[in-house]
Amino acid sequence: MHPSAGWTLRRAAIPDAADIAAVHVACWRHAYAGLVPDHMLASLSVGARAATWARILAERAQGPGTTVHVACEAGRILGFVACGGQRSAELRERFAGEVSAIYVLHQAQGQGVGRALMASAARDLLAGGMHAAALWVLRDNRPARRFYERLKGKLAAERMDVRGDVSLAEVAYGWRALTVLAR
Repeated sequence: MHPSAGWTLRRAAIPDAADIAAVHVACWRHAYAGLVPDHMLASLSVGARAATWARILAERAQGPGTTVHVACEAGRILGFVACGGQRSAELRERFAGEVSAIYVLHQAQGQGVGRALMASAARDLLAGGMHAAALWVLRDNRPARRFYERLKGKLAAERMDVRGDVSLAEVAYGWRALTVLAR
């Protein structure tokens, strides 16, 4: 799809679970260093994440659910996006769709991978009848927030995400018309 950039987009399949998990953990450890407690990052397990992604991909193979798209270069996954119906009750009325995860390896950022993944998710959500979508991001993750703002995302909500003994401040960005992202 993006031959001049050297990478392509495709829908993820069950055999991609371990590679998606490896990207997920690497991105968390890079992007969230200093934003979440060190013990959270140290406890991340590619094996545990792989099992979760395998389950998500298997459920999708059996019917509607979370769709995952990957950006690949020479058979290696550079990044991924997951999307589906909105899970957050406080956003559901305004944003039927959700981007539940988007991660791009640090070395692949700035090449249009994230923008292409978001466009792919937007097209998928539109095809499923969802014309608006939102996502949650750590409030202090400035690079990610700038990325969503460049994509015309608008602040839509704030919350505290409590994970065990850790409380993480998050903000939601929303797109009332996914056609803006789908290009």
